[in-house]
Amino acid sequence: MLVGVGAVVVTVLVGMAFRDSSVPQVSTATGSGATGPSTEVSSAAPAPTVRTTPGQTREGSAPTAAPLQIATDGPGTFRRSTHNIAPASVSGRLLRYDVRVERGLPFDSEQTATAIQRVLNDKRSWSGSGDWRFALVSSSRKADVHVYLATPTTTDKLCAPLLTRGDVSCQNGRSVVLNAERWAFGAKAYGKDVQAYRRYLVNHEFGHALGYGHVGCPAKGRRAPVMMQQTKGVGGCRANPWPSPRRS
Repeated sequence: MLVGVGAVVVTVLVGMAFRDSSVPQVSTATGSGATGPSTEVSSAAPAPTVRTTPGQTREGSAPTAAPLQIATDGPGTFRRSTHNIAPASVSGRLLRYDVRVERGLPFDSEQTATAIQRVLNDKRSWSGSGDWRFALVSSSRKADVHVYLATPTTTDKLCAPLLTRGDVSCQNGRSVVLNAERWAFGAKAYGKDVQAYRRYLVNHEFGHALGYGHVGCPAKGRRAPVMMQQTKGVGGCRANPWPSPRRS
């Protein structure tokens, strides 16, 4: 797997010696990077700009018939999932993570956490190789990685010094930060299939947490590697949300 291109440093967590540090550990922006902030991250919240789309209930969304509305700015405080879900696999190095959803977003923290674990437990995801397994935990003290679903402005703050520009997501040190704008509306390469895009986003950012960097399209017509920046386009490749799409 090639290391990502750009003037940023990929945080290699292979070996999984997770630890806190006073020096931020930074990975590649996505769209991908934030050192682990506390659950309650305070930030000034100016009058929000809101993007909407026709109402659809999607995986990880609170049930509603109203259009999804995603504010550009949020309060910087989070609701943490209280779910605990074990790995589906029995082999591989264990990575524990918790999930937090920024207050005011139209996504339920428990549904979001369950959706993320469903992706990571899939045989086509990183756990399918037998090298890794993932456990969703409710305790932040037990978590090796903290996952944040955040508004674009809060994403930028958690991802700094990476330049996510309110548009992309990141992995930064012990944090995986998912931009709620992308979680809600996906990306051009995935068209209307937002669920497939979410699978890509989870696998891509967790891939960074495992130490993988960005790669390009291997050849026209081929599946895009999951570590390709598919949020920005797939070139001549085909959109693909999985590290190992042929594994069943």
